[in-house]
Amino acid sequence: MGPLVVCRRSLFALAAALSLVTAPAGQAAAGESQKVLAVSRSLVRDAADYSFRRWLRRRVLKAADEARYGLRFDRDWADAAARSPARPLVVLVHGFNSTPERNAAILVPIRKAGFPCAAFAYPNDWELAESAAILSRQLKRLHDQHPNVSVALVTHSMGGIVARVCLERGDLDPGNVTRLIMIAPPSQGTLLAHLAVATDLWEHWLNRPTGSCWTRWRDSVIDGLGEAADDLAPGSPFLTRLNQGPRNLQVSYSILLGASAAVSEGEMQWIRSAVDTTGGRCPALRTCAAHVDDLLGDMDEIIDGKGDGVVAVKRGRLAGVDDTIVLPFGHLSCTGPPDCEAVRQLQEAVLSRLQ
Repeated sequence: MGPLVVCRRSLFALAAALSLVTAPAGQAAAGESQKVLAVSRSLVRDAADYSFRRWLRRRVLKAADEARYGLRFDRDWADAAARSPARPLVVLVHGFNSTPERNAAILVPIRKAGFPCAAFAYPNDWELAESAAILSRQLKRLHDQHPNVSVALVTHSMGGIVARVCLERGDLDPGNVTRLIMIAPPSQGTLLAHLAVATDLWEHWLNRPTGSCWTRWRDSVIDGLGEAADDLAPGSPFLTRLNQGPRNLQVSYSILLGASAAVSEGEMQWIRSAVDTTGGRCPALRTCAAHVDDLLGDMDEIIDGKGDGVVAVKRGRLAGVDDTIVLPFGHLSCTGPPDCEAVRQLQEAVLSRLQ
């Protein structure tokens, strides 16, 4: 069952473009954004499918697995908080298929400025509402133990969505968060979510030198079976519900978006032309090529000046957040050391919003 699930998901990723032929013909008359949303929705499985994946994970999940998740405080965070009681505890929330260690450079200038710091570790690919519930429990426990400590969440990518669910759902809001700074959040989703399952295939099966088939399968299940990727697809039921709700009025929001991607407008036009030419030579592929062109025509995520390589600027914006700026950083490099001007600008923008 497990290997079949992984294989099915990897084949789904590789065949995503061909799957566009299932989109209803009536979509062709819709506006560009509506066409893309319709295509995206046709690729997202119904949220009810999560029930089996939850059941499967609970069958293999152990206490030791759950112990990997939660808040990880700096050793001297309490001393730093005592020295500067007016400053919030800064909690880093990482993104998809990442860890606090991979995003650690974000906190370096924040620590140097004297802020107490911590990081939140959570599953790579569970339902985002489940990860948000873990964050909520951890922050509520912190509030009970340290009622005078306020919290600022600094997030990267998917971490921003996890944080928003925690703060914008009344039953999850811990009440001690005063600021949310989101770096490259896929507020309206990302079209690359449809291909995100390939990262799990790579992580647990192709790029892993050790471990039996059982171990690899079990780790894949514990990591999640694509729930987060489904949630992040544009037009998903999860994002639709989240974005229809209000922002948390007790929290100051900021969004920092990147516009440094790998593909130019000219290169994207060449790709679209190649798809159109190839599809036109084969009658069986003509309809498919048209739908692929619809998708490519709106894939700002990977176009320089319009996206950061994963998140499109237009899909990163969020209603009700006025403090939104665009900087020249890339999605994967922005959480690394400040070895370029773009990352330095980003770190300065984060720090200025904390002070």
